[in-house]
Amino acid sequence: MNKAQFIVLGILEQLGEGSGYDIKHIYDQNKFYQWVDIKIGSIYHAIKQLHKESFISEVKKLQEGNYPTKTIYTVTNEGKKKFDTLQKKSFLGLFPDFYGFKLALKLNTRRTEEEINEYAQMAIQIIDEKLDAMKAHLNSLEPNSHRYTYDSFFIQHDQRLYEAEKEWIQEAVKNIDLIMRLEQ
Repeated sequence: MNKAQFIVLGILEQLGEGSGYDIKHIYDQNKFYQWVDIKIGSIYHAIKQLHKESFISEVKKLQEGNYPTKTIYTVTNEGKKKFDTLQKKSFLGLFPDFYGFKLALKLNTRRTEEEINEYAQMAIQIIDEKLDAMKAHLNSLEPNSHRYTYDSFFIQHDQRLYEAEKEWIQEAVKNIDLIMRLEQ
């Protein structure tokens, strides 16, 4: 998934229309940079790509004083479809970044509480399957072997991350009505 394109489409959809500067401002204001490893240059590159591929379109150009001309963009219908596809992947994309569900929820504009609940249940199912696979792997090893000790040490870390993500998703779902109200 191209996270920069997803963020640009999501922010632009929330704004209705905006410039690269407006998108960057929202990116900074929401402190995405603290948990999404995307540089500002990637945001501007994503804008160019999305425009080139007709996922966003120019609405107008603005000239204010001696500042460079600002191009104002909006999301096209094809862009909304692309966003929906990326959002679905993000709701279900847990590993390795552990912020997929959070990012999808933060950029949400059109998904209903019911849809978000469904995605949460699917994400939790994915987490449970990963946790079961880790347990099965450990159970397949000789308990006192070097391999078991080594794998167990690293798998415990992964288990804690998955459990924390599962807990956070459950908490988000419990508070979804509040989250949805605050987004508006």
